[in-house]
Amino acid sequence: MKWWPIVGITKKLTKNETYDSKIAVEPLKLFKKSFHLYMIDVGNSNQLNFEFYALHTPRYNIHRFGIYFAASPRHADLLVVLGNPTPQMVKPLKETIRQMPEPFGILLINGCDETGVDLENLKLPNVVATMRGCPTASEILAVLLKISGRTD
Repeated sequence: MKWWPIVGITKKLTKNETYDSKIAVEPLKLFKKSFHLYMIDVGNSNQLNFEFYALHTPRYNIHRFGIYFAASPRHADLLVVLGNPTPQMVKPLKETIRQMPEPFGILLINGCDETGVDLENLKLPNVVATMRGCPTASEILAVLLKISGRTD
């Protein structure tokens, strides 16, 4: 049995993977070097949180594409909205959007459950893509690459 860091180095887990998505995306071609995301959970079943945070792992290694997570919506280029908002989360969602600097985009990921307010009825500005269902981390990464204008 090999020691686990050696296995990870020898297999090169992220080198030969390709990420492709059939979702219609409006790319934000304004960013040449780095692309910062801010994620807001407005009411989902936590499965989306696990898939989204899997992008931090060495398997996906999104930093190699120049995609980073921002700690504040004021420092982000893209707002990722996870789930359909509960009625109590509509106001914080709109406040978060108000804090985003221009130009920005919004990625909507509706999630598995159909509870809450439909995001399309809120008429949010600058929506660049909408994902339905429970996408995997690979599908989320493919859409993020399309939005940022990068290729794998």
